[in-house]
Amino acid sequence: MAKVKRGVSPILGIVVLLLLAALGVGGSYIYTNNARQAFLEEEKSLPESAISTYLQHIRNKDFDGIYEDSLVIAPHINSKEDYINKLQEIYQDVDIDRIVFAPVESDDKNLKYVLAYDNKYLSTLELMKSKENVWLASTIFSGDNEYMVEVPTGEKIKVNGLELSKEYLAEKNVVASNFIGMHEEKDAPHVDRYILSNLLGTPQIEVVGKSGYGTLVDVVNGIIYVGEEVNDSEMKEIFIEDAKICAMLPAQEVGLGSVAAISVLDSDWYDRISTMQNTWFTPHGISNFSNENAFNIIKQSDDSMVGFVTFDYYASDGVVDRTWNCGYQISFIEENGIWKIAGMGIDSTLNPKKK
Repeated sequence: MAKVKRGVSPILGIVVLLLLAALGVGGSYIYTNNARQAFLEEEKSLPESAISTYLQHIRNKDFDGIYEDSLVIAPHINSKEDYINKLQEIYQDVDIDRIVFAPVESDDKNLKYVLAYDNKYLSTLELMKSKENVWLASTIFSGDNEYMVEVPTGEKIKVNGLELSKEYLAEKNVVASNFIGMHEEKDAPHVDRYILSNLLGTPQIEVVGKSGYGTLVDVVNGIIYVGEEVNDSEMKEIFIEDAKICAMLPAQEVGLGSVAAISVLDSDWYDRISTMQNTWFTPHGISNFSNENAFNIIKQSDDSMVGFVTFDYYASDGVVDRTWNCGYQISFIEENGIWKIAGMGIDSTLNPKKK
């Protein structure tokens, strides 16, 4: 008997061919997908990928992402609000797709690129590779906005919600700047002095672990003093009454003895006011004070304080009259239970009528 030849069913053959084709396409897809993933991973390792990501953040108005990256690359103490406002200012009315960039500085770990638009400088980016081997970009902001902050010795502070590291500490346990004029500096309050550089706005300061602390910006040198807020009415009255006595000296309404009674005699402050000429003021028979106010008072230690006081002083000789809108910053220290003036700064813009 002859053997029957068994062939492959036409339908089965078609199915096998389809399966082989599918396997071929699948293998090609897997290869292509793997290659794409490898390319994406390789792209992440290139510095320019950070710039692409940065510009994509700008395009999508994802400024939070840029701010978070900036804290990783070059830790700073700008507030998120100030940082984002500056970014929005830089990139408003800019076509992101037309921004060009070029490297300007580099080392083994960090790169710097400049960004330009319509042949005009936009910003400088600093690039750094993360621990995950991914490049990140951060905007470098520069300016002359540097702040000195003086804090009661031993207290730690946060600036814009971030606790300061030791790198910001410039001097420790030194005499507060507004009391340097005291000849006996051992009696003056002592502070730790911090330097805050490259900030985009006035720093918001708080004392770590404590409430009820405020700040005062010195009217003469711009130093920010930190201290415990004072809202006591008796303290405010001391500021007002002593400020009025000081204002009456040049008007020849009080003598030097009245000022000496409220001053630290062993101080630059008293040396200056005791030698001040007061013969220029026109004799007058009518004068009064109004709109007195003491505010923004802080204690830099248990026996020292500084604050602002404003008032309007009117004088008339019957023919000519005038009103002075006065503003003082006064530093007090307590001597034998009596508050004495250790220093003063004059700034009439503190007065609401001068604004």
